[in-house]
Amino acid sequence: MTTLHLVIDTPEPGEYFGRLDVLEALEAAGWVGDDDMPLSILRHPSGAVWAVMNESDDSGLDCPNGSVIEFPGSTPAVVIVAACLAATA
Repeated sequence: MTTLHLVIDTPEPGEYFGRLDVLEALEAAGWVGDDDMPLSILRHPSGAVWAVMNESDDSGLDCPNGSVIEFPGSTPAVVIVAACLAATA
């Protein structure tokens, strides 16, 4: 089993990263950017898909079992990443 250690930096006040923090963490965990929208949609080999839905940073996770989880833009990156990793386990 591979151990994954993620470090998600907190942006300084006034900095804007969108959900780049989540995107980079998921890519480090083996997720791949979509061919058409690589900075907004990531896919996992298990069939899970995470995507940013709007400019407010709302995002969603389609799980391999058919469940859909929606995250408001204010959801901390670590919560989204944890949910995405759990969905692929």
